[in-house]
Amino acid sequence: MDVVRVVLHGFQSEIDVQRGGNLLAAVRAAGLGIDSECGGRGTCGACRIRFLEGAPPATSEDNLLLGGEAVKAGWRLACQASVECDCRIVIPALAPAATLRILTEAAVPESAEERRAGRRLATGYGAAIDIGTTTVVCYLVDLARACQVGVAAFANPQQAFGADVVSRIVYAHQGGERLAEVQSCLVGAIEEHLVELCSRHGVSLETVSNLTAVGNLTMMHLFRGVDPWPLGVAPYRPVFTETPPVAAGVLGFQRLAHARVKLLPGVGGQIGSDAVAGLLALGLAGWRKPSLFIDLGTNGEIVVLSRRMAVGCSCAAGPAFEGVHISSGMAAVAGAVERVEEEDGRLRLDTIDGGPPLGLCGSGLADAVTVLLRRGLILPSGRLLGPGQVPADVPSDLRARVREDGGQRRFVLYEDELGKSILLTQADIRQVQLAKAAIRTGAESVLEEAGAEPESIERVFVGGAFGSSMRAESLLALGMLPEALRGRIHPVGNVAGMGAKLALMFPGRLRAARRLARRIRHVSLAEKPDFSSRFASYLRFPES
Repeated sequence: MDVVRVVLHGFQSEIDVQRGGNLLAAVRAAGLGIDSECGGRGTCGACRIRFLEGAPPATSEDNLLLGGEAVKAGWRLACQASVECDCRIVIPALAPAATLRILTEAAVPESAEERRAGRRLATGYGAAIDIGTTTVVCYLVDLARACQVGVAAFANPQQAFGADVVSRIVYAHQGGERLAEVQSCLVGAIEEHLVELCSRHGVSLETVSNLTAVGNLTMMHLFRGVDPWPLGVAPYRPVFTETPPVAAGVLGFQRLAHARVKLLPGVGGQIGSDAVAGLLALGLAGWRKPSLFIDLGTNGEIVVLSRRMAVGCSCAAGPAFEGVHISSGMAAVAGAVERVEEEDGRLRLDTIDGGPPLGLCGSGLADAVTVLLRRGLILPSGRLLGPGQVPADVPSDLRARVREDGGQRRFVLYEDELGKSILLTQADIRQVQLAKAAIRTGAESVLEEAGAEPESIERVFVGGAFGSSMRAESLLALGMLPEALRGRIHPVGNVAGMGAKLALMFPGRLRAARRLARRIRHVSLAEKPDFSSRFASYLRFPES
């Protein structure tokens, strides 16, 4: 068989593909899930990949969906790419555990009171599982000593069925076999990593007696094997927010079938047990003054909470800040630009692991838009200026990066000697506007429902992988949060995982999570009469 070699950058691996074979099919056959919402017809653009070497000729679909500049930089649609020679590619929105930077720890210490409350309540081992839309983190815990033994983090394999929760809801609803497929790929990956953790730390599988799991409500439904379709259609109500413990074997675990699985409770909409776990870890329910908790990710969860009030909502921020649907977007892997700054009139890019820039991850995207807003290269409306419209005080380095070709404007963040570039386009800016408007609308809505002004909020805790990597200045400059919150914004890391561990180690914390979830009043943004007008008003960026 005449084969060519495809090197998967960042995966430390390569695959053999029959010459002329379809790249999307070949990569999926190798066990890597690339999203393709259109079924490989070349109409959705979700399966973007970048050729670093050996790019095939661009198709009409490539030019239409990606644009001429991106095509020149090596971007192609995997579903349309026929491989004719050896090549090297980057898969932007998917990465293996070895290279995908996944936040596993929280920035909030466990209190001594919590430790005393749960001293030696169990023996053996357990695992806490934080199931995110994009990533999964598994913690192996010594229950007798109430301490973490090890941690494993990996990309959620359900990305093969869609980058966001809506895509997965639609896929799982197409029949029992597809629902089982979505569940089994997740359960299988979790068990594989837990078994490897136990082996690495010398823990017998028979001693792993309890598992706790947290996630947004779509993830919890899919993990439990329940069709999440009601979450995808109005009025967006879950089949369950709480479930009784269940044997792991019922969910499809095999080597850990004997363990008992407890799902922490959710609230409603997409406010899931991950938000409840985060609030539990922060201990905000007992605070006198209100605090705002925001879990920033593909799905945003926002709660304002104090001793007297608890109001929350969920909002579909979309996967833009995960690198999806961004012209040069990629996941937080080696080579992703994570910081963009202007220094002495020149642009400075920092990448994960310090290597050559390959694309933009979420924090880099937010920084890039922030820099251009400050310099007036992006107007509050979101319009990117053309070369002839650049303000006179813009330094020459930034001025030279503003380009226009065939009416298509873009800002060149990076360009190598071969002409391959990392771009910020008008369409990318629009994706940022949609994401930030969703978060801002949600934050303003819960504050209004709670009768709280931004000035009354004592602290803002921002959790989640993307949220914890975002600078407070970028959150404010983009208008994602009100300016009145300046100086009170604190990244807290993976507090959802910390809450899952507390509920695993201390049964009293699990009961507290149930009480907290029942306290939170869920606000459905879609049912608010002013939602559309408020969302539209927040599409604008703040005036400089």
